[in-house]
Amino acid sequence: MKFRRRFNIKSGIDLTPMIDIVFNLLVFFMVGSTIIDTPQIQISLPKSTSAVGAEKNETIVISISKEGQKYINGYLVEDIDADLKKLANTEGESEKPVEIRSDEDVKTQILISVIDSVKNAGFTKLSIATESKQNN
Repeated sequence: MKFRRRFNIKSGIDLTPMIDIVFNLLVFFMVGSTIIDTPQIQISLPKSTSAVGAEKNETIVISISKEGQKYINGYLVEDIDADLKKLANTEGESEKPVEIRSDEDVKTQILISVIDSVKNAGFTKLSIATESKQNN
């Protein structure tokens, strides 16, 4: 007597092709995306005993380097008056707070001219960033 061999039918979904596709997509997006490295401006902030932190999300940051170069949100600007006026004319931007981060060795006249530019552009919320002083 000859017996037939019974085949067991697998039930379920084979996940191997789906895992292959997911890994291929992962590799594609990892290789295809570019990592943007924003240049950091080296600033040594003045020290203060009353320094408080500020929210970075909605703040317009104006940085002044030791050489007197001016940056708005990390981008070097030549004419800060014109750039601030353009930024203030953008809808909702003039309501944002402006933070000035100036190197401690910057001449006072440069800092005052930036403050004047901010006020003339129409911004009303202005702060000057400092580092907290260590009490020894």
